Amino acid sequence: MKKALIFLMLLIVAASVAACGGEEEGEPVDGATPVPGTVEISIWHSEVASNLDAIQRLARRFNSEQDEVEVKTAFQGNDTETMLKLTATLGSKDVPALIYLAEVDAQKLIDSGAVRPVQEFIDREDYDLSDFDEKSIQYYVVDGQLYGMPFGIAVPLLYYDKLDFREVGLDPEQPPKDLEELREMSQKLVKRDSHGNILRAGIARDIMAWYLEVALAEHGDLYANNGNGREGRATEVVFDGAAGQAFFRSWHEMIKEGSAINVGRNPTQADALLAMGVGRATMSLSSSAALRSVLDVLERGEMDIEPAVGAVPGIPGGTGFPGVYGRSLWILKGRPEAEQEAAWKFVRWLLEPEQQAEWFAGSGYLPVRVSAYDLPAAQGAMAEYPGFRVAVDLFLGAPSTQASLGPLLGPMRDVREVVDTAIEEMVVGSKDPIEALQDAADEANDIIESYNRRLGE
Repeated sequence: MKKALIFLMLLIVAASVAACGGEEEGEPVDGATPVPGTVEISIWHSEVASNLDAIQRLARRFNSEQDEVEVKTAFQGNDTETMLKLTATLGSKDVPALIYLAEVDAQKLIDSGAVRPVQEFIDREDYDLSDFDEKSIQYYVVDGQLYGMPFGIAVPLLYYDKLDFREVGLDPEQPPKDLEELREMSQKLVKRDSHGNILRAGIARDIMAWYLEVALAEHGDLYANNGNGREGRATEVVFDGAAGQAFFRSWHEMIKEGSAINVGRNPTQADALLAMGVGRATMSLSSSAALRSVLDVLERGEMDIEPAVGAVPGIPGGTGFPGVYGRSLWILKGRPEAEQEAAWKFVRWLLEPEQQAEWFAGSGYLPVRVSAYDLPAAQGAMAEYPGFRVAVDLFLGAPSTQASLGPLLGPMRDVREVVDTAIEEMVVGSKDPIEALQDAADEANDIIESYNRRLGE
């Protein structure tokens, strides 16, 4: 119990310290006075814990290696909060030159007209994209234009404790491959007290719409029509088909029987990981982006846990490969031309293989530059922490299809909120899972229709 409490405190402290924002906006990341003639730019981001340290180290090194551009990092809250702040400041002088956002915001950013396509810089300089992972690039290509520049890939992962697996006779090197195996193993892992109360469940589940997207992509199914919005603007969702129904039904049944526990809504996904740390569950879902932070905490706390990761168990009959998720960099038109050019210089530097390898080792986001995997920082991380290698193998083996690329939807965050509510009604309330999913689809379609109408589509 003592060690579990230490684990809990370390994660909370790491997150709360990071959430303070590190450097305040308006201060150079290294605290130095810029050289006269240097162009100062700000980058807004949402990283915390070890990832925050990593992105700040990169900015400091960039500032120290040249005197043309001075970068200031500015934490703006989680992904949703960062996007909301940007939306509120569009058209004003308060926008940053550069913003770091999740893939889910791509279509809305493009529709806003506020971003400068990086294709302009690429064409001007004949910038070579041959070393970039094709899937990460294709995600942000619309009508032949690359808008945002991918910076890191987040691979969905199942986190689990090998010690618990061994305790109940499960092979710790063989995590569940699909939802059927997940349920079977979870049932074996359940611990109850003498009154039947659950002391440990097989898996802790967040109420998070993202998992439906992951399940569909892994199964090769579309989330929205018109090729997930890649053959033309999406006009409706199609996530309520057979695969989506199987996914919702499995979630509902596991919560109902106690082989899974619900930890509620938490955008950081920390609560599910915490449930593992304090022994309330053996497994949880997150992404490779949490790898370095989790490992750093475990190393400091000396927990009675042997962490490992595997592919997210999917709908039976799936590919076993994840979709394309991650973070990208966007240059804002609302800043002076000199700042836009300075932002591109920083982006170009961040995308060099050396920096990509450092970012991978310091966070868990996979490089978008393929050659970065061969560099010492990346090789060292994969050798020391097998979980890094698992994430890499999963992603590099994934196909590039409309399903795996995922949906391009302008109101995607609003659609996710509808799906979150459906999950909540299913696992907390008493709503039938199929009814909850179909109602979510109907509401999502109304949201999409309204959004497209406002754009004149």
